[in-house]
Amino acid sequence: MKKSALGLAAALGLLLLAGCSSFDPVDQALTRLRPAENGAASQQTDRPFTVELSVPKRAGLDETFTLIASLHNLSKQRFELQSKPRMFHYLIVDSAGNRVNTITEVDSAVARSMGGETDINEFFETRIDRIGTYEIYAVAEFSVKEDGVYKDLTYETEHHRIEIGPYS
Repeated sequence: MKKSALGLAAALGLLLLAGCSSFDPVDQALTRLRPAENGAASQQTDRPFTVELSVPKRAGLDETFTLIASLHNLSKQRFELQSKPRMFHYLIVDSAGNRVNTITEVDSAVARSMGGETDINEFFETRIDRIGTYEIYAVAEFSVKEDGVYKDLTYETEHHRIEIGPYS
């Protein structure tokens, strides 16, 4: 009787853990299918924003290269935004699916105004110290003030590939 009660409790615990998903947008992006695999569009056309990431095709081993992430306001409306100092989280994944970068971010908020049909560009320098093919993408996480209340938004860029070799 004790064993069956213990087994039932363990099974219920596992079900509860399986039902709990992460609220971290970066973790959610890592667990989602890649857009190329599921055929889904990376942008929703009914939203006023889009995101874009510029990644070089190749870089040398342990060579610094720059990623350029952009948030585009497609509407003519001015928005009040709030985000961390870096609006984008940059994710670099090796060919085995392992995340190779860990970036800590200051947990403070920055408020800014974004005019209609404008962009916010963010430059991020990084380097990779192992030869291989890597997937790089970014997740924008910010809040938009609507009717006096901030609404959280998350956008994921397209996934790009970069070759890291002994020469750039």
